[in-house]
Amino acid sequence: MNKKAFLKAYQDVNQLASKPQQPPSEDRAAKIYRSAKDEELIKDYHYAKFQKNFHQTQNDPELRALIEKDDWSDEDTKQLLARMR
Repeated sequence: MNKKAFLKAYQDVNQLASKPQQPPSEDRAAKIYRSAKDEELIKDYHYAKFQKNFHQTQNDPELRALIEKDDWSDEDTKQLLARMR
């Protein structure tokens, strides 16, 4: 995980609306994280990336117009895939 990308995702999310933090649940059967702090950091990072991508797709008028199109061509499909990356 790139530290610069990690910090950038947090900065982008802080500019957007923030979500209240919930404490991690302690009663899980399988431990897939090394510690509770690792779990919290990884989940926060992925949530920050999700919020950034969600915000970008919701506020993109070209993407919205493309999705609402009735008749799609190969070029439209390529353009959609390029925008989703």
